[in-house]
Amino acid sequence: MSSLRLLKEKNPLVICITNDVVKNFTANGLVALGASPAMSEYKKDLVDLLRYAGGLLINIGTLTDENWKLYQDALKIAEEYNVPAVLDPVACGAGEYRKKVAQDLITNYKLSAIRGNAGEIAALIGGDVASKGVDSATVEDIGALALKANKELNIPIVVTGEIDAIAVDGKVKLIKNGSAMMPKVIGTGCLLGAVVASFLGLNNDMMKNLETAMLAYNIAGEMAEKQPRATLPGTFKEEFINALYTVSDSDIEKYKKVEEYV
Repeated sequence: MSSLRLLKEKNPLVICITNDVVKNFTANGLVALGASPAMSEYKKDLVDLLRYAGGLLINIGTLTDENWKLYQDALKIAEEYNVPAVLDPVACGAGEYRKKVAQDLITNYKLSAIRGNAGEIAALIGGDVASKGVDSATVEDIGALALKANKELNIPIVVTGEIDAIAVDGKVKLIKNGSAMMPKVIGTGCLLGAVVASFLGLNNDMMKNLETAMLAYNIAGEMAEKQPRATLPGTFKEEFINALYTVSDSDIEKYKKVEEYV
């Protein structure tokens, strides 16, 4: 059974500890795709909910000392219940505090995947890709960046940009789908972190789960952009949620642009 169909059948609970700007968009996007979101931010509640969860997202966008402790607590509980966790190290290349938090979570807690843009992933491994807040410049070889991060951190890596790269166990795939409208809507990257978290616990094929998550998401973006007036960001945002609801395995098979990185 395909990962997308399995997602819709299992309707996994995904606990999202994410930044304040994107909570509503993230919840709606997950429901549209077929997952069940919960925006829990209280330790006792996390103890109750994570035992039933299929995935956990830690997004450090709204960063405080209190939230740092919350991330740590959530990851401890997730490991106790064997729940796969995704880290979105938002803007970790923009300042030392964010980088310190991200490195703490990577070094001291169990993560199943990291999703970030080129600047964020490069910052985690001591690279020098230009970063401006949550944005980053493109890199010439995003596959090489993903591979290096995967080898150094020993964690599956998703690097997003004009081309996306997935690196698992030293193997890399490039995803060339997506819409240029996606970066024009705040929260599309943060929602992607939650989408990745929703796929991780479906089966043991990590590469396939990550690939399907990226393809479903990016192809939904392409479908949304084709709708009337969807070259306007407000319309695109609505149509993107609609496309996440309608995207299918046949759409993925028809439109996917995946290459092995050599």
